[in-house]
Amino acid sequence: MPSQGLPEESYLHLARQFAERHGLGVKWTVLPTIEALFTALEAGHADVATATLTVTEPRRTRVAFTVPLTISREWVIGRSEGSFGVIPGSAYEDSLATHYPDAHRATVPVHADHQNIQELIEAGAFEATIMDEAAARVAVRTSPTIRKLRELPEVRQLAWAVRPENPDLRFALDRFLTERHTVYDGGAGPRDWSAIRASGHLRMLTLSSPSTYYLWRGEQLGFQYELVRMFANAHGLDLSVVVAGDHTALLEELLAGRGDLVAAEWVATAKRSDRGVLFTRPYLETSETFVSAREPIRTPADLAGRTVIVPRGAGYATALSGLERTFIVEESDLSSERILEGVAGGALDVTLIERHRAQLEAGFDPRLVLGFALDPPVPLVWAVGPEGQELKRHLDAFLDAGYRGREFNLLYNKYFADRGGAQDQREHRVTGRQLSQFDGLVRSIAEPAGFDWRLIVAQMYQESGFDPGVVSFAGAVGLTQVLPRTAVDLGVDPTQLTNPRVGIEAGVRYLAWSRERFANLPPGEQLWFALAAYNAGYGHVRDARRLARLLGLDPSTWFGHVEEAMLKLSEPRYSSRSAFGYVRGAEVKKYVSEIRDRYRAYVRHYRRLDADDR
Repeated sequence: MPSQGLPEESYLHLARQFAERHGLGVKWTVLPTIEALFTALEAGHADVATATLTVTEPRRTRVAFTVPLTISREWVIGRSEGSFGVIPGSAYEDSLATHYPDAHRATVPVHADHQNIQELIEAGAFEATIMDEAAARVAVRTSPTIRKLRELPEVRQLAWAVRPENPDLRFALDRFLTERHTVYDGGAGPRDWSAIRASGHLRMLTLSSPSTYYLWRGEQLGFQYELVRMFANAHGLDLSVVVAGDHTALLEELLAGRGDLVAAEWVATAKRSDRGVLFTRPYLETSETFVSAREPIRTPADLAGRTVIVPRGAGYATALSGLERTFIVEESDLSSERILEGVAGGALDVTLIERHRAQLEAGFDPRLVLGFALDPPVPLVWAVGPEGQELKRHLDAFLDAGYRGREFNLLYNKYFADRGGAQDQREHRVTGRQLSQFDGLVRSIAEPAGFDWRLIVAQMYQESGFDPGVVSFAGAVGLTQVLPRTAVDLGVDPTQLTNPRVGIEAGVRYLAWSRERFANLPPGEQLWFALAAYNAGYGHVRDARRLARLLGLDPSTWFGHVEEAMLKLSEPRYSSRSAFGYVRGAEVKKYVSEIRDRYRAYVRHYRRLDADDR
C-alpha cells in the first residue's frame, strides 16, 4: 500500500475482509511511491497493491487490474492555471501532458503525497495541480486559498493491482469487490429511527429456519421475514436481512449495530434487558413444548433421567428452571432445527421449542411427537438496541394495529396451518450450494463475461422462474426471456432460445451489451442501470436519466433517483416529452429491486456456508 495521505483505514478494512473470507492473514508492506508499488508487485515482494491506482494502458503492460473500486474524474485545483506540480510517477503526469502540454512544471519531491502538494500550493511553490476528485474535494474544503479550476473530461477507473501471472487471485478479488459494490453488509453501526428513514432501508437480524427466514428457489420467505417486511413497506423502507449463526451472535450483532432489530422468535429475558436491549409488545403468544421421538413427554415425571437439549442463548434454559430438576439441561450450539433432526434420528434425547414450530416440524417428520407444554404461555417479541426507542414505538404501533388481524392471520396460516404450502416450501428451500439446476451452466457463461453467476441466477428466476420453455405475452423466450429479434442482433439462433445454454448465453450477452452503455458510471450503478435497460430498453433508461436531471435528481444513481424518474415516464405529461415515450415504470423499478434483493440474499447465503466450512 502507498504511504500517501490516503484513507489507510479503508484499505486495511477492505483487504482484511477479503483475507478473512479466504482464511488468510495479512502482511503489510508500506512503500513510499506509486512506482515502488508496481516494482514490488513485479518482483514478487507483494501480492496485491491496495491503493486506488488509476488504470492506464501503460500500466496494463506491467500489472493486472481488478474490477474498479470506483470511477472518478480528475480536477484541476489551485489558485490559477499557471505553474503546475503533480505527484511524481502518478497518472496525473499523463493528464498534465495531455491538457497542459506547454505549462510550466515545478519540481516536486519524489515522495510527495496529496497533502504535500496542497501545502506546496499554499506556500506558493506552484499555482495548480491535478488530483482525482475525492482527494481534490478534501483540498478545496480544507484550504483557504485552493479552489476548483476545472474538471477534466476523461473518466478514470481506480482499481487495485496484482501480478498478471496470478489470475486466480485477481478472479477472487474481482468477485469480492463486485459484492462490495452491490451487497449491503449491514455494518453501519447503531442507528436511530431518523438514520433508518434517511437511509431508506431497515436491517433485520434473524436466524435461518422455516419459521424465521429462508431462501425458497428465487424468493426470500419466512414468517418473521414477511411480517417485518410488512412493517418496512408501511414506512417506505427496503428490507435487508442479516443472518446470524445463533442466538448469542444475534445479541452481539444487535448491540454492535450490524442490524436494527432482531426478529427471531425471542422472548424478553432479564439477561438481554440488562445489556440495554428494548423489547416490543408481543406479536404472538405460544407455549413452549417438549418434543421427543416416538413416545411423548406427557408429564414432568416423564423427564426424570432424560437430557433436554436446547440452543444456547435462546432462553429455554431459563424457562426450564421452574421445573424440578430430575433431568439434565444441555445447551448446544446447534439450531433448533438441527436439534430436532437429532431427536428424530435418536442421536439426541428431548428438546423444548415453541409449539407452532414443533407442530410444523412434526408435520414433516412423523417420528417427532409433541409432549406437554410449560405454563404460562410465553410472549414472543422483537428486539431493538438501546438507541432504538423510536423504532420500538413504531414497531409497537404496527403490531397494535395488525395483531391477529386479517393480514396477520393469513400470514400465520401460510406458514403454520397450510400443510400443502408448507410442504412445497420445505421441498424447495435453498439450504446448500445449489440455487438452481442450471448453476454450473450459468457459472461457465457468466464469469468469463465479468458477472457474478449468482446475479444471473437471480435475474433468471425473475425472468422465467427457471422454466426454459416459458414464452411471454410479448414473445420473449427461454430462461432469460430474450426476444427472437434481439437474439438475431446478438448473433444467436432464435429457434434455440429454449435450449438452456443458448438462452443463458443470449441473456448474458444482452446484459453485457447493456452494461457497456453505462461505462462512465460507478461499477455498482452500472449493474443496476444495465438491468433496467435489459428490462425496459436502453432508450427508456436514457429518457429517465434526462428526466432525473431536470427533476433535480442524480442521473448517475439508480435507487431513489433515476428509478423515481422512470416511474414518471408512465405519466402522459412526462412521457409525451420523452424520446421513447411511455414505459411501465413501476415494472422496471420492481424488476431491478427484486433482482438486487434476491442477489444479495444469495450472496449472504453463500457467505454463511463459507463461514460454516471454515
